[in-house]
Amino acid sequence: MTARRRHLRAVPTPPEQPVAPVQLLNWRHCSHFGPPAPCVLCGTTTPLRSHAKEPVHKVCAELWNAAHPGEARFVSDPPTDSGTTDHA
Repeated sequence: MTARRRHLRAVPTPPEQPVAPVQLLNWRHCSHFGPPAPCVLCGTTTPLRSHAKEPVHKVCAELWNAAHPGEARFVSDPPTDSGTTDHA
């Protein structure tokens, strides 16, 4: 009889959490989408665009905002006054 050994995978360490709480961005408008391009922060491709038309993932932008409080590189869309909710 042969003994089978299980190969244990190394558990990845979670990324370091930002000091400030993360403020979620609202990028629902169609102007935040374009052809896939490398994210300016992580380098993987994304169809999302910031207000300055930079290709960036929404999560990358939110983490950048939390790490750089007081800087307005990535901003959220202003709320609409339509009174309707836009959710799935």
